[in-house]
This record gives sequence, structure tokens and C-alpha cells, in this order.
Amino acid sequence: MKKALILLLAIMMVITVVGCGGTYTDPPAPQNGGDAPNGEDSEDEPDTSVDEPMTFTIIADEPNTLNPILSVSSMDSEVFYLISAFLFRTYDGVTSPEVCDYFEVSEDHLTYTYYLKDAVYSDGTPITADDFAFYIISQLDPNFGSPNASDWINTYGIKNAREFNTGEVGRDELGVTVLDEKSFEITLENPVATFDGMLTIMPLREDFAVEKGEALGGSAQDIEFSGPYVLKDWVYEGYLLFEKNPLFIEAENSFPVDEIEVLVGVDHNTRVAMFENGEVDVVKTINREGANLLSEHVKNFPSGMQQAIQFNPYGKGGNEETGRIMANKNFRKALSYALNREAIVAAVNPLYDPTNRFISRIFLDENESQTFVESYPVESVPLDGDSEQAKAYLQTALEELGYDSVSELPELSYLTFDVQDYIIAAETFVNQWKQVLGIESIVINNQPVPLAIQAMMGYEYDIYYTSLSAGDDPSTILNFWITGGTVNDVVGSGRNLWSNEEYDQLLRESFLSFDLESRYELLAQAEQILLNEGPLEPFMAGNVTSAVQPWVEGYVYNSLDGAFSFNQLRIQK
Repeated sequence: MKKALILLLAIMMVITVVGCGGTYTDPPAPQNGGDAPNGEDSEDEPDTSVDEPMTFTIIADEPNTLNPILSVSSMDSEVFYLISAFLFRTYDGVTSPEVCDYFEVSEDHLTYTYYLKDAVYSDGTPITADDFAFYIISQLDPNFGSPNASDWINTYGIKNAREFNTGEVGRDELGVTVLDEKSFEITLENPVATFDGMLTIMPLREDFAVEKGEALGGSAQDIEFSGPYVLKDWVYEGYLLFEKNPLFIEAENSFPVDEIEVLVGVDHNTRVAMFENGEVDVVKTINREGANLLSEHVKNFPSGMQQAIQFNPYGKGGNEETGRIMANKNFRKALSYALNREAIVAAVNPLYDPTNRFISRIFLDENESQTFVESYPVESVPLDGDSEQAKAYLQTALEELGYDSVSELPELSYLTFDVQDYIIAAETFVNQWKQVLGIESIVINNQPVPLAIQAMMGYEYDIYYTSLSAGDDPSTILNFWITGGTVNDVVGSGRNLWSNEEYDQLLRESFLSFDLESRYELLAQAEQILLNEGPLEPFMAGNVTSAVQPWVEGYVYNSLDGAFSFNQLRIQK
């Protein structure tokens, strides 16, 4: 969201017509062939050789699901960026039109009308307004069970979205209307300051989604392709192979690489070895040891990822006793204050930064002179912890829970990813809790990433180390925790980990405030409530540390994209 656009929306009193011409640049000229020096024709025989296909190999992470209705993972988003066209696409933090030709904003900022360019799927089928409208509908229709429904309801405020999601009204009363094959409109309940109209949504054919049913997105054969690449093969815990889609609307002007191979399930030692042997072009994420070994090739990219310790007040698998402990605010605060974030991050992953805030450091204040967190301070746990305060919180918690000592606490399950950095962090946390608070009953449960996510969504944990994307606005993570929020009610069942009426009201007010300073003050107040009362404690702010071979040009990572941004990537060996 752009500050200038917000100010523009606040003062305009006529219909706004926004042009949607693309902003992609032509890829660099080939290094071989071309005119001879000084503009003279070469007397040599003409070069009739054919360039070898440009192939790019990267070690990254396995997507959780490529079902666009059910996906909540940033790893999925990386793949969708490659295989889907978008109404608007974000590249290196800048959002530009793709299938959108232009759109109109009504005088009252309630109606957004979109007009489309000619674009097709990889099989030549036209992309229509129905497909973009259905994508939005699929996120809200209770019959499809999307966990993203609350985001659409709370973030965009589409007319009757909540009522449609609860089954109170039908599709014809939802504020998403197809006008013809090339245009559709979205109607909001109220003007929303955070909505600039530039939706980064993909097309989804309803007949395809219904035909595939539960199989949608489960394999390369159960996905429709409209973007830069077609997924030709997907071997679980092995690799994903993409080939360029010549029918993509921007195929001639972007994504010059012909073939992309994404290797998954590769441990950190093997990542380093493969990079040193020249077997891969990029390792998306490397750990501290890898960064030291490959220091000449390391690139650090600021990330909006915020990691936090999350507590399940329902208890693992519905265990009432452990749920009662996790629901106790003083117990949660005891665990938080016992941790020295600065020391732990320095020891576990010095490529990251300790944090005691939910709103990310990547966001600037309304004057763009300093960061949001600098301009809007809050009270939170000290970064170096406070062992005495932690013990005081614990003593109060034990009294409230009816325990005489920590030795009476039942086993508490700490769920985390079976990934080196996460395992080390878990072991360090558990050791700190033992040393500072004397708690010995917390047991670590390491699971492969997809299984850990499934266990989290099934409430099979007492403590979970979560990663949350900061999104493209300071409100994103806070919106996750509104009543019914995507993370708060992770499966959309009405089972919130936490609910606070004042918090919800502050966020609702922020949606309607077009004055940035007023809006940010509301967000800071909401953040303070989440810090004081919420079921999680912020711990670490992430960076993306990649190893990039010298022959790779245009490798971009931007935390606002959340995707494999290979738009102008080239291999120049």
C-alpha cells in the first residue's frame, strides 16, 4: 500500500480511473551474437548456433499444498507466483498490473471495477472475469472450507462477506459481481483505508476446482497453470520441475529462464556441498555454519517473518489440564520473561534478530523517516529477559493453578519443525526454562514441516514455535489475531485461541482511518493489547540468508513479495 495513494483516496471526490499498463522491463540483451564492433558487418560466417535452454536450480522448501483455496503457507505462495497469472503482481516490493487492464474506483470508495486484458491458461483456455471472481468466492464460500475466509472478511470488508461465509445469504448477495467476460466489480461494506484496489489474486476456474475436489493442487496433474511456468513434475521430498509457459501474458518480457528445478528436503550440509560443487545456482536459505563457509556468496535479505512462541489454551489434543496451564497469562509470561532473546539468537541463529514486537521492523512510520516500531513504542518483555520477574510470574501462576511446585506440572508438548535451526531453538528454550524456572516437564516434538503444520492445525500441541508473515502492511500480523482471524481460528471452525473485544474494535477502527498517523496509533494500541493478553510471545525477526552463485543475475527476494521473484533472473555462465 502506497502512502501517496492513501492520501489520494482520502481527497478525491470524483471517479478515479487507474491505468494498468505493465511495468516489466525487457530482459538484458544476449551476450553472444549481434553486430560486429564499430557497427561494421562481420566477415565471419554467421552464428547459426542455438542457445541452450536456460536452466536454474535452487534448493528451497516443500510447499504444503498447491490447492489455492486451502493454502496458508508462504512456501505455497512461492510456487503460486511461478504457476499463476495475477490480477496484479508484486515484484521487489512494487505492485504492478498483470491481467488487469485498468480499474475504476467509485467516488465513495465502495466499488472497484476491474477490466481485463486478453490472457489464457497454459492450455489456451481464456482467463475470464468469472475466474477472478470465483477465486474470491472460493475463499469465502463455507462449502469450500478455506482457512483464509476471515482475512477476506476483516481485511477487505467485502459487502455481505461475513453473512455469505456463515450461510446467511447466497452468492448473488455477495459484493463480488461479474459484469461480462472481461470485467467484474467488488463492493465493500465501508471504505477501507488499507485497500488500494491492487489485488494480487489469481484466476481459478470453478468447473476445474469442482471437478478436482479434494485432489485439487495435490499433484502436477491436478493444477491449472496460467503463470510464467508449468509444473511438469513434483516428487514429494525430492524436487519440483517447472518449464516456461509460452502462453503466459508476460512471457516475452519477463521470467527469461526456460526451466526451474526446485530441490527440497536437502539438509544444510548437503546444501553447502552442492553449492560448492556448482550443482545448484542458489540455496535459498542457509544456516549460520553454511553462511560462514560460503561467506563470499552470501546475500542477506530483510524478511518480514516474525517468529513467536504460541500457546494452545485447549491443550494438546483437548487435554483440559495442559490447556488450563496454557490459558494462564502469568504462566505464559513466566516462560517469556525467562528467555534472554539477545543471547539465544546470538547463539542459535545470529543471522536473525531478537524482537519483542509483533509489528515488523520493515515498516516505516507515516512520515517514512523512521520505522513504525521506533515511532510507536510499546511495553514488552526485555530483549535480555528478566529472570526475577519470570520467577514472580511463575509463582503467581502456580498459585492460580493450584500447584505447590513446578514438579507437579504435567508433561507439556512443544511442537516444532524437524529443521536444524528450529530444533536448536527448541532445545535452548527448554534448557532456559529448566535453568531459570526449574520446569522439566516440557517435551520437544520434532515433526517434518508439513506434518508439524497439520499437527498445529489439529491443536496437537501445548507450545508451538510459529512463523508469521508480516504481509504488506503493519496491520497484517495483528489481523491474524482478531476474533476469527486466520491464525487465531486456524481451521475456520470458530475455535479461537483468544478473543478480545477491545482489540477487535481497535483494528476495525484502523480499517476505516485514512489518516495514517491516527491509524498507526490505533495499531500500536492493538499491538499493546496483544502483547499483554494474547496467546503468543514474539521472539525473533527473520532474515533470508541465501547463497548465490556469481553467474546468477537478478536474483531478488523481497519480504513484501513472499514469492520466488525470478522475473528478471538470468544465468550467465
